[in-house]
Amino acid sequence: MKRHNRAALAVAALALVIPVSGCASLLSPHQTAEYHYNGGDGASGAVGDVEVRGLMLITDEEGSGPAQLFFTLINKGDSTAKVSIEVADTTVSESIKAGDTFVQDPKSPETSSKEVVTVDSLKAKPGDLVDITVKNGGDEKVVQTQLLTDTLPYYNEYVPSESPSESPSDMPTEDAGAAEGTATANG
Repeated sequence: MKRHNRAALAVAALALVIPVSGCASLLSPHQTAEYHYNGGDGASGAVGDVEVRGLMLITDEEGSGPAQLFFTLINKGDSTAKVSIEVADTTVSESIKAGDTFVQDPKSPETSSKEVVTVDSLKAKPGDLVDITVKNGGDEKVVQTQLLTDTLPYYNEYVPSESPSESPSDMPTEDAGAAEGTATANG
């Protein structure tokens, strides 16, 4: 074999080995073991036989008003679970039969309760992590969830208000007013 071919093979072999060996450090268990990914909106966790999903709080953009609490409880156990969720000075207690699901989202078609759960004395700013204590019998877990706002348009309808008489969809937008003004001026 010629010297050029050997050198080319050595460089090609090195080019294959270096990237592969670098990726191995990304998969080490001490780097990935502590991370819990919450797919979707809200935080999740498990307390005994009950899974908690979609645990979140939504408030207005300034964080000046109350926050609305959302969650889903899934009882994977063989008996009825008595679950309580505590955040700030608000406590919600629910009994979930074995194999059943409880959804706290008044606007969802799958909801179990049409009642809005608001948290008034929340001492957090938008974006802060809030500790929410979930109890199931003798088991207890603190789940942290972020205080979200109506900055994202699909959260607008979930911001609790003192006077629900006017919703954002009922108010005219700037574009609608501009289009109306143009029609009148040309009119």
